[in-house]
Amino acid sequence: MIKKIKAIAADIDMTLTAKGGDLPEITKKAFDAMHENGVLIGLATGRELNDRLYNQGAEWGLSYPMDFLIGMNGGMLWDRFHGNVWNMDLMSMDTMKEILYFMKPIVDEYEVSVNVEGGGNHAAMNIKGELFASMKRRGWKFDDFTGDIEGFCSKPCYKILFRTTPDVEKLIREKFTPVYGDRFQIISTFPGTVEVMDKNVTKGTGLAKIAAANNISMDEVIAFGDNENDNPLLTAAGWGVCLANGSDGTKAIADDVTEQDCFAGGAGIYLIEKYLKPNGLWNE
Repeated sequence: MIKKIKAIAADIDMTLTAKGGDLPEITKKAFDAMHENGVLIGLATGRELNDRLYNQGAEWGLSYPMDFLIGMNGGMLWDRFHGNVWNMDLMSMDTMKEILYFMKPIVDEYEVSVNVEGGGNHAAMNIKGELFASMKRRGWKFDDFTGDIEGFCSKPCYKILFRTTPDVEKLIREKFTPVYGDRFQIISTFPGTVEVMDKNVTKGTGLAKIAAANNISMDEVIAFGDNENDNPLLTAAGWGVCLANGSDGTKAIADDVTEQDCFAGGAGIYLIEKYLKPNGLWNE
């Protein structure tokens, strides 16, 4: 465990909260105590940075804003001291078309839900299941281009998402990786959901840029995550912690695993028991 923490970076869904859920009270209290002691608190998410994320602290009932945000799995970076720190380049429309025409046989046969994020592009195909639930959680309407790849690719984006079953996810990986693995990464964010984006951009690279901008050593950062797209975040931080409900692969690369899951406030309880209490910073 880190002796001195200067920053906390945490994934949101299934790490700090249930999908679309509120921040557990115990985690709010732990964050309050950490923040009162000068620790920066930031979110590292696969979502595009928008007004809702900029105001996430207030939405959760915290009395202070997030100190930094890592969006698009490291592709969009912001902190309250410097504003926009860095944005990766958008994926071109030609590249999007190339990928989608290549993946079309699997998408069509298994009616895989597909959508993109970034650049104001909300294009989608086969809106159902988890994609439909995501639309409801985020409060926006996807533009339906089912069967129309040309229309789907009318705007550039940061990433392409495929949502299906774990069995079909395996087929997607097996088809995609041999051809595009040298240029793009395909990472799991939820069982059956994978994202395609620039191979050189991760939550870990994003965290490193945020830390450097604020003169913080990575050895002074603790990170929390639950799934494959969080692995670079946990390995880049000085101490990486996987939630009890996390994937086996993420537990294997983490420095530690919480005893409680995200629903019970596992990240907050971990901070209290492993850092706040031992350092005399917890008064309850």
